[in-house]
Amino acid sequence: MTQTDQERGVALVLALFLMSAMSVLAASLMFLSQTETYASMNYRMMSQARYAAESGVQKTANFLLDSAQYAVPGGGGDPLTAYVTTGSPVTYNGQAVTLSGVDAAASNYPVAAVKTAFFNAAHGTLSAGTASVSYNAVAKLVSMQQFDAYGGGQSVVQTWEITGTGALGGARNAAVQVVAIVETPKVPASSYATFATDPNCGAIEFQGNVTINSYDSSAVDPGTGNPYTTPQTTGSGGNVGTNGNLSIGGSVNVQGNLYTPRTGVGSCSANAVDALTESGNATVTGSIVQLPSAVAYPSPSVPSPATIAAQNISTTTSACSALGLTASSCTTSGDDIIIDGAGATLSMPSVSLTSHVNIVLVARSPAAQYNFNSISLAGGSSISIKATSAAQGVLVGIVGKDNSGAAIDTPIDFTGGTFAGANTCASCTAVPSISKYDASMLQFLYGGSGAINMKGNSAAAATFYAPNATVTFGGTDDLYGSVLGKKMIETGNGNIHYDRRLGHDFYVKGNPLASSFSWKKS
Repeated sequence: MTQTDQERGVALVLALFLMSAMSVLAASLMFLSQTETYASMNYRMMSQARYAAESGVQKTANFLLDSAQYAVPGGGGDPLTAYVTTGSPVTYNGQAVTLSGVDAAASNYPVAAVKTAFFNAAHGTLSAGTASVSYNAVAKLVSMQQFDAYGGGQSVVQTWEITGTGALGGARNAAVQVVAIVETPKVPASSYATFATDPNCGAIEFQGNVTINSYDSSAVDPGTGNPYTTPQTTGSGGNVGTNGNLSIGGSVNVQGNLYTPRTGVGSCSANAVDALTESGNATVTGSIVQLPSAVAYPSPSVPSPATIAAQNISTTTSACSALGLTASSCTTSGDDIIIDGAGATLSMPSVSLTSHVNIVLVARSPAAQYNFNSISLAGGSSISIKATSAAQGVLVGIVGKDNSGAAIDTPIDFTGGTFAGANTCASCTAVPSISKYDASMLQFLYGGSGAINMKGNSAAAATFYAPNATVTFGGTDDLYGSVLGKKMIETGNGNIHYDRRLGHDFYVKGNPLASSFSWKKS
């Protein structure tokens, strides 16, 4: 047999080996392609299920944060006393407070209507191309706190853990679980020397020779162990804020930051509201800090007006009866009219004081409430407080309406007088542990849109909460504390000193936020 005969058929064998190799390669490619297809399909199904789970979280958050759908506890039909809030989670009848959108998981909540409304809101279906995905959610109340809100009244803040589940049915199903923490925080209400809620140009307009800085009325003199008799101001912390534009001129010196959702520096126009407009020697020594959004401050509740006609008081004689008060709640001493509700809210008419007559409001703990239709000070008159402890305070509610219910254009007018701090009256006894510059002890609350004139020439310590009012400063002496209004205008030479202790004394309900987020395949 020749060599050629021996090699016959090798080509066929090689061809068969090559065909086998090609077949294996083709099968591998087909298997790889199928794997990629399944991976893509699994990812698509998982993504659809996750989006469904996130929809459950979003639906639940919308329900819990919408006052039209869900009212936080504290009302008559849902008292806070039904809950145990000292631990986490909050409990009711010994079990964690939960709201469920799942048939198999019952809610544990005191109000049946809330359980039903939540169940209807926290489950459903969504279209995902040609498929349909379902979602449901369960919410657990992690914490709940009630506090006295700045501006009057009480607020409740909650933290919820929301678990949303999304599922995609069919021959190949998928399920994803998403967990998010949604909370409404309690935030400092008075972080600014002045804040203007107006979103437009000149929301704060300061001209003249004005310095805005800060001090801390709770700071203690190491030599005496008591608060300083004269505030120790610093060239910082005099922050101002506005939803609109700050316009300053002359020699205004803002020794702090400007907080606003606006940006840019320069001329301001209605169609292009910028953050800051400067002229002359005016300056902001800190930074322009952009807020994520406009800040909304709730209006304080408006008390019912006293039905007594307006009173002009130039002497303490018969002053108590003119105010509609009895001897148990009103006495006089020299030029002082001393008013003490002994824990009860007192309502008084519009009052115009002259001839150095002074209203002295007795402080209590919790803060005593005194309501006036309006207050006008002239002729060196004043309004101040009498306190025996730094834990005491006074809330002055301004109605802004006369005895007939008609609106008053200028419900607070201190043009010819002053408003003072703690124990500054002639009939008061000085208490070394109480700083007369403690601005937290005297609070003015006004929910209307009238004007507030603070043009007197005597220093005072107080806070003003009037988110709808135009506040005009003037005179030559200083304000110690904080002022919140719709617009702020300063035309005099009086400085504004922010009391930094207000940042940890006064709180409001903050904007809701999601503080954590995680997910996993079920």
